[in-house]
Amino acid sequence: MGMDSFGLTPRPSLQGGEGEESARFSIRDQKINPKKLELARHFRKNPTESEDAVWQMLRNRQIKNLKWRRQQVIEGFIADFYCAELNVVLEIDGSIHDSDEAKEYDEYRTSVFESRGIKTYRLRNEDCDKKHLTELIETMINSPR
Repeated sequence: MGMDSFGLTPRPSLQGGEGEESARFSIRDQKINPKKLELARHFRKNPTESEDAVWQMLRNRQIKNLKWRRQQVIEGFIADFYCAELNVVLEIDGSIHDSDEAKEYDEYRTSVFESRGIKTYRLRNEDCDKKHLTELIETMINSPR
């Protein structure tokens, strides 16, 4: 079963456009498919329990005064959380991410983000508490960019 069977997003090219610099990629400059935007809005209105718990801790700059966006469309993929200040994506992973197919898909998404200079971090559902989240954000802040 290929990645297309996920029905989420076809694989976009990892090659940037002419004159495009991956380190200067801007979320705002991308073209977003209206259906993908609608899906992101649906996800914001209907978060998983873990995503909602993380959002309640991240919103309003509650941790390290960082601004986060939830369900951010990036290069045709919907990232759970995105922080422009750190240029990082935070993904909340439940058991659905444990299959080989899901792991392959997640690795591909991560490679697309990384091709744009965006680092991806993952947090398991069972670790969605303030202690784990704060520790992970500390790691993000202290990681070389």
